[in-house]
Amino acid sequence: MPGDGRSRDETLSRLKARVRMPIPTLSVTWIIASPVITSVILGASRHAQLRDTLAAADLVLPSDLKARLNDITAEYRRGDAGR
Repeated sequence: MPGDGRSRDETLSRLKARVRMPIPTLSVTWIIASPVITSVILGASRHAQLRDTLAAADLVLPSDLKARLNDITAEYRRGDAGR
């Protein structure tokens, strides 16, 4: 999947439909689930954005979903290490 943004986007859309939560909630839930993350800095310009991101604090990401998100984003999280 590396370099194939359309496949990544389609995969993320399918995951979003499966978990039935807004992408900001899913994103922050995934970030919080990472043991190397010690803090999450949120930003919002509307109340709905803040509501969606804060909802992540009350959720637990299933391990299979976390693994799938890790796989989808691996290329982007490594930065220039593999280049």
